[in-house]
Amino acid sequence: PKIVPKRQLIITDELEGTILSMYAMGVSTRAMGDYVQEMYAIEISPAEISRITYSVLPAVQE
Repeated sequence: PKIVPKRQLIITDELEGTILSMYAMGVSTRAMGDYVQEMYAIEISPAEISRITYSVLPAVQE
C-alpha cells in the first residue's frame, strides 16, 4: 500500500506512456481525458494531462 497525498493521482508508467503517445499524435487534452475515462475508469483533469505532457518538453527541445 502507498499513501497518496490529497488531490494526487496514482498514474502508472503505462498510462503516462499512452498519454504521451496521444500527445505526439496531436490529440487534444479533452480527448485524452475522455479516452482515459473510458479505458481506465479514471477521471483525469486537463491540468494533470498537461503536467504529464510538459514533462517531456526538455527532452523534445534537446
